[in-house]
Amino acid sequence: MFHRLAFLIIFLSLNLQAQSIGNAQKIWESSSGAASWRGIVINLVRAGYPFSALPFMKNYLIQNRSAIDSELDEVFEDLIAATGIRPFETLPDNVLGQSRSSVVRYILAKKHFRKARWSQALEEVQRVNANHSIYPYAVHLKAAIHSIQGNNQEARSDYQDCVNYSRSRSNGESNLAKRHQMLANRDMCLAGLARTAFNIKDHAAADLLYLDIPKSSPVWPTILFEEAWNSYYLNNYNRTLGKLVSYKAPVFDFIFNPEIEILKALSYLKLCLYNDVNKTAEDFFSKNMAPAKSLRQFIVSHGSDYNYYYKLATSYEQNKVAKDLLVQNILQSIVKDQAWIEMRAAYLQAMLEFGKIRDSGSSRFNIALMTNIKEVVGHYQILLGSYAQSQFQEKYNQLSTSLQDMSFIKLEVLSRKKQSLYESKSLEGKRGDIKYIDRNEKQYFWDFDGEFWADELGDYVFALGSEC
Repeated sequence: MFHRLAFLIIFLSLNLQAQSIGNAQKIWESSSGAASWRGIVINLVRAGYPFSALPFMKNYLIQNRSAIDSELDEVFEDLIAATGIRPFETLPDNVLGQSRSSVVRYILAKKHFRKARWSQALEEVQRVNANHSIYPYAVHLKAAIHSIQGNNQEARSDYQDCVNYSRSRSNGESNLAKRHQMLANRDMCLAGLARTAFNIKDHAAADLLYLDIPKSSPVWPTILFEEAWNSYYLNNYNRTLGKLVSYKAPVFDFIFNPEIEILKALSYLKLCLYNDVNKTAEDFFSKNMAPAKSLRQFIVSHGSDYNYYYKLATSYEQNKVAKDLLVQNILQSIVKDQAWIEMRAAYLQAMLEFGKIRDSGSSRFNIALMTNIKEVVGHYQILLGSYAQSQFQEKYNQLSTSLQDMSFIKLEVLSRKKQSLYESKSLEGKRGDIKYIDRNEKQYFWDFDGEFWADELGDYVFALGSEC
């Protein structure tokens, strides 16, 4: 009985898809303009062809001057769930601005945000309907704008609303992909609450808020570094060092953040452990000085050749081969970044959709759909290449700044050592003791035996005494 029912459900689903694609073809053959594009988009998305529908939806937004009706709005949301919003950000501001759709207003707000047009972004995001499913993301964006503008009270309120809306709506979401996106939005807003507390120097509150982010979240690996900085400002340098050592675990091999070593050196400096500072600095220079110069030449030589960067990153995904260790580390961080993963997944889905349409015949309509997807695929390649190029530039800037910062730290160590000699202070002390560990009633002592366990990551703490 179960097998018959499953077969019937599959049969009905395939029949509805075939009917929808047939409806789309009839509309395409019989009429043109905004009204036809509306019908084509609805039927293509329902048939499971969102990437074929994408150019039609763009054309509809360009031509349509009225509000998007509820049926198309629901379909548009499903389309964006597959394609993401970046393909629509290429539309002119005046085209996006003429729509009264909550989805389009969110897209325009994101576009303004990426271009640092804070007031315009805030104006658009405030027009998103609170009952719309995209609203939790809009509240997140509004909170981020307030935070950038230094409006910490407004930011905290919006981040809390974002957490509440995201948690509530994720519970009622049956689509697994959408549910994961909503939970990730919740976790980013939890991080926003902690950052807001950090911004107003309430580091004790931030310490507790960071703990609300589950370790299973895709947000958590990068948040751990923020926790380490927060512990540093709480003068808990042993805990800062403990959090940073978690990044040596193999599971974090995709994290590229040279500032980790800077914070490590600063923590040793605060404890007056000058030999440890110098060892950290020497290892950092020997590992990064020459590769950083090579990386700069590499970036300059390829400029804004997005096609090159696209091929470089996708080739690394397949072969795991790079010109040197530094480039390999950057590529590893790119291909495991959530933004890259989402765009790459959309690109691969578009390619699969192209294959389905190609294999279903060579009618004029199918040829038109394949032309659409080729356009979409080309756009994703540019997006991916542009993203990879920007990440290389950003990582180089981080590395260059960190090399300068480490030089200043070494100079500070030299100055302090001289001062200690003048004052006849001893630079050696007891290496470690449990008495130097600050803990609360929920924290316990476990010996570190050189192995990293998933449930321990982020909870390590050093037991070093200050030699100041």
